[in-house]
Amino acid sequence: MSVQVEADIMEDLFVNEDALGLVEGIARIGYLSHEVPIVVKLRGKYIVVEGNRRVAALKAIQNPMLVPEFQARVATLAKGMRDKKALAAIDVKVAPNRSQADQLIAALHTSNQRRPWSPARQAAFFQAQIDAGKKYQDLLTRYPTVDVRRFVYRSHMVNLFKSVPYADPALVDFLGSKTWKRGLSALARVFESREFSDITGLKMDDKGNVTKTVSDDTFNEMATTIVRGMMDGNINTRALNSVRSPRFQQLMTELRSIASPAPAPRTSPPSSGKGTTSGSTGGAGGTGRSGATKPGTSGKGGTPPGSPGGAGGKPISVAKQRYLQLEHLKVPQAYPRALTKHLGELSEIDVQKLPNAAFLLMRAVLEKSIKAYAEVKNVDIKATSNAKGRVQLSHALKWLLEHVRTSGANTLIQPIEKLRSGKIVYASSTDALNAVNHNHHFLVDPDEAFAMWDSLDSIMRHLMKP
Repeated sequence: MSVQVEADIMEDLFVNEDALGLVEGIARIGYLSHEVPIVVKLRGKYIVVEGNRRVAALKAIQNPMLVPEFQARVATLAKGMRDKKALAAIDVKVAPNRSQADQLIAALHTSNQRRPWSPARQAAFFQAQIDAGKKYQDLLTRYPTVDVRRFVYRSHMVNLFKSVPYADPALVDFLGSKTWKRGLSALARVFESREFSDITGLKMDDKGNVTKTVSDDTFNEMATTIVRGMMDGNINTRALNSVRSPRFQQLMTELRSIASPAPAPRTSPPSSGKGTTSGSTGGAGGTGRSGATKPGTSGKGGTPPGSPGGAGGKPISVAKQRYLQLEHLKVPQAYPRALTKHLGELSEIDVQKLPNAAFLLMRAVLEKSIKAYAEVKNVDIKATSNAKGRVQLSHALKWLLEHVRTSGANTLIQPIEKLRSGKIVYASSTDALNAVNHNHHFLVDPDEAFAMWDSLDSIMRHLMKP
């Protein structure tokens, strides 16, 4: 091998394979000899066939001039090394021939004999070090090339979530399951995000101590929301693939509402005299609105038939779904950015509070998704529908129905026809979508909004995979 060829190889290893990072590691913690280079003897010379990066780093440490572009940095790192001369010669494994060397190399790179640590195992290692009496600063010094701060913080967070007194026994059991351990990567995406830190005030000081600004009760409620999402399967690395993903934004909205709940409305006007008020308040314990009932009650103050009763015969309130499940929808890059923004905003709408706003945005998302889907397929809906003026939702749905018929997506024919006709459920019809947008007398309730999204779900899944 010529000197110039060897120099080119050295340069490539430093530019493309981060050999400089290996120089830094050797300078900080020394040369680890548990894995040695593999060589083959050819024409009286030993040729490295495995471990070129290590050999390049060691050669550069002895003579930084071998890598001109990195010379100053390598020289600075090598200057503080006490055993620099001892690394001028290293142990290697000599393979009898190139064929046997290739077999060994293939085994090393394909058999995965060394199992990588999971996030839970990484955190557990450093927690064990702390439990053994080692100080946080000692760990930083002992492991200079490891992101100790991140792993110690992870350890604290995992312990914090596990220490919450969950009221639901199912959640307690979940924390002891393999699914919980496998889901810690998704949990880390939550607690390592800036948004979560801003909401909770969680931070770790230079001594490795973690503090938070929210109360224990508030954090416990947040943890319950997160862990339940993990158990239900809608909080995972796929759903939280980005801090901009609809599910991540929806989760942050839920956590903010827990941290800063809206003030509860007054249930009755202030009374200046003795006794109780009557009329629109519904009497003692009324809701402040005639006919309003609490979730899980029959409207007459009793427990509905078949419902479990609480202590003293009181009905158990059942928490209603508040947000649409959108984490499975990912807008294709070929679609306009407006759709991504629309879906993100839709995921943040509390449907129990703002059902009509959710309904309006559903209509916009559906119509624009169909148009984007057609556009990617180079179809002009206006030309196919003979629409006069702008293409409306009805035109878009008519084209989509014909498209799924000809493309073979027969399972979507009935959902689209149901949406267009509204013969089964009026609130899940195109007419209802148009009415909420145009008719100033028309409105929907939360249940109707959720029913509409259920009707749209399979159609939206298809439109997001052009």
